[in-house]
Amino acid sequence: MDTRTLFDNITENWILVDTEGEVLLVSRHLENFQHLFPEPIKPGTSLLNLLSPSWRALAQNMIQTMRTAPTPSVVETSHVMPDGRELWFEVKSSPIPDEKGQHNWIFIQARDLTPQKIFEKKITLIARDLQDVIENANAVIIGVDVRGYITEWNSKAQQVIGFSKDESYIKRMADLLQVKNHDTFIEAEYKVFQGEVITNHELSIRAKGGKPLTLLINATPRRSAGGEVIGALFIGQDVTELTAYREQLERLVHERTDALKNALENERRLVEVKDRFVSMASHEFRSPIMYIRRHIGLLKDELNALTTEDLADRVARIQTQAEHLTDILEDVLTIARSGSTPAKIEARPERLDLLEFLQRIVDEVQDDGHRIVLECPYTSLWVRSDEKLLRNVFVNLLTNALKFSPEDSKVVLSLFQTGKEVVCRVIDRGVGISSSELSRIFEPFHRGSNVQDIRGTGLGLSIVKRAIDTLGGEIQVQSTLGQGTTFTVKLRNDGNG
Repeated sequence: MDTRTLFDNITENWILVDTEGEVLLVSRHLENFQHLFPEPIKPGTSLLNLLSPSWRALAQNMIQTMRTAPTPSVVETSHVMPDGRELWFEVKSSPIPDEKGQHNWIFIQARDLTPQKIFEKKITLIARDLQDVIENANAVIIGVDVRGYITEWNSKAQQVIGFSKDESYIKRMADLLQVKNHDTFIEAEYKVFQGEVITNHELSIRAKGGKPLTLLINATPRRSAGGEVIGALFIGQDVTELTAYREQLERLVHERTDALKNALENERRLVEVKDRFVSMASHEFRSPIMYIRRHIGLLKDELNALTTEDLADRVARIQTQAEHLTDILEDVLTIARSGSTPAKIEARPERLDLLEFLQRIVDEVQDDGHRIVLECPYTSLWVRSDEKLLRNVFVNLLTNALKFSPEDSKVVLSLFQTGKEVVCRVIDRGVGISSSELSRIFEPFHRGSNVQDIRGTGLGLSIVKRAIDTLGGEIQVQSTLGQGTTFTVKLRNDGNG
């Protein structure tokens, strides 16, 4: 089978070019997309000359990357048609070695993502509509994950119970609401996580400020696209007054029963009155509950095989760091909600051995592909600072240094004291930051142009800057593109020895 026949068996659109951009072979399927180019793409032509400016820049970058680092890459790009339609493509590029092992050819594949993007937009709109329904429903709606942590809290829940969204998110429902019959509720919650539907369950709780409330709730399992239970949705109505009224009448019935216990006929009559009342109250006074189910997309987790010792260590870390994870997520939500003017962070300083603290951080973020070296001339260094805010600073700086550094490289964390300042430096030999982008690295959601293929949210350094400002410290950065980056953190040392 010759090369042409081999390539023609590939059903996707493809182009084979050399490292100068000259077209060598073209897929027979590409004719369906030739209208996207001013001239037909055919062997012997220059691919760069036939592309629009935006695609030309992408192709130039792809070819240049293949020259310097011949490794496969995948990018997404779009093209706007004259009629306003936007077409999306996934473009894969792979180097092809010749018989001498030289990578002189580049195999470019393009897959039409337009139907997928249209579907994603529709799903987003549906999810937004469902979110609006939940938010504006005239019923208390609380969503939890399979651990019992709150993930959904609508306006009615805030109105009735008093806690805001920020006060409720990522807290256990049973703990936040101080559920009276805790064990009974946990048992009912467990049944929902097993796929059962719970109806007309009276839940006695404490609202914000300690006020007792009674909610009549229904609980429905929430499932992933694969059918796996990933949480529960609680829908309820405030029946505190009705419950109090019912309990009052029940007490009255019992009092009358005790007073007339010597008269069996009267006692039986009173019991009958009570039973009729309870039946009537259950039927007439309880408002119908609207069931709302919200479909969410597939959440796919990957779990590597762990030894028993490794698993126990991971579980212990998760348990001890639950509070920190909650705080980090609350910071991300605050930034996402408030943009460039997030809510003020409050520092809670306490006496802390900074060296021991950083040794723990290094142990937590260390991975198998890099080495973190902690350099410090002291056996201990006591300061007064906020451990949570320091964790935000050094976890983000160290994980960034590891993420943007090549395998088997070294990241240095140096620590020393000068006067009343403690100076910490995080030094890597990674991809670096261009001088034109240094002034924007602390902006929320900003990511360098040279790290777009590396996963990240662009929030880490913004959180670092806010934490250091709250501590009254200073952060500086020096970087050379392709050579590495040094972050210098200066903190006030108000410790006592």
